[in-house]
Amino acid sequence: MTEVSIIVPVYNVEQFLARCLESIISQTFKDIEIICVNDGSTDSSAKILEEYAGKDKRIKIITQTNKGLFSARHTGLKNASGQYVLFVDSDDWIDETLIEKAVSGIKKYNTDVVVFGAYSVKGHMATKGMYSVEKISSKYKEKILTLKDYENDLFCLPPTAWNKLYKKELLDINNIKFQEIRNGEDQLFYLHMILTAKNIFVLNENLYYYVKNRPGSITSNNRKTTDAPIANLYIAEQLLEKLALKEKFITQIVNKYFNKSLSWYGKCDKNFKNNFLENITKLKNHLDLECPNGWWKYFKLNEGDNYISIKIKIFLAKIKWNLMKAENV
Repeated sequence: MTEVSIIVPVYNVEQFLARCLESIISQTFKDIEIICVNDGSTDSSAKILEEYAGKDKRIKIITQTNKGLFSARHTGLKNASGQYVLFVDSDDWIDETLIEKAVSGIKKYNTDVVVFGAYSVKGHMATKGMYSVEKISSKYKEKILTLKDYENDLFCLPPTAWNKLYKKELLDINNIKFQEIRNGEDQLFYLHMILTAKNIFVLNENLYYYVKNRPGSITSNNRKTTDAPIANLYIAEQLLEKLALKEKFITQIVNKYFNKSLSWYGKCDKNFKNNFLENITKLKNHLDLECPNGWWKYFKLNEGDNYISIKIKIFLAKIKWNLMKAENV
């Protein structure tokens, strides 16, 4: 059995793909399979994959019609034979020691997951951005963590798929899947993982290079054209019900995704704004019935609200909520 399966979804990344593949085939840890899922690329990505597969027999190419990142990752998982799984996006790259250090950590501490940090790359500049280990509290680093350690802070780790090495058994037994949306598909995967992993270890090192806002990527467009965080909240609520954890964690989940949904409304593309308002109003009505005891109870979204006014309203709603709690103590 191959020790590590590296899953690389590929879609129209001809300018970046060679750099990504070079960083993988150059790993100091050699017992790997590299599963490249060509998700209907229309540029020269397929040709580049063939060239590299000709040079390195560890590279396996799977071609499918374009279905999105979530589907490409699922296809990779279905074809993975390794004991451990690593996701690498094809416009990013990794440190040559990443797999060696991650495998060493996951074996040494016998954990389900090892987490590492990522540099954020924009142009030719790599910085310690939002996914770096510097953004993780020191109380979580270089320690074996269980759910009890972070139950009051479920989002203490970056909610991305690619900054972690997983035991494949964890993903298989718990049927951990990506959400079938084209933005924010990592969220359910992360939440399901952090709620079901027996233990997690955080390496205090940045080993991944995450490319921000490349032309053509979904994240390069700051004007929101989907209601992904609204969908994420509903799906997260269903996951908590399935795991019989809703009562314990629903407040954290709503706080995370309703807050994000409101922020997205302030960044909505004008052609999608009315649709988003309708959906977030339905969500607010749902929360008022199902989760009536949070700060969102005191929030009202108006059609003309912008990003700044929304942030102010959230701040005021939280103040009122805290005052009402204090009065009822």
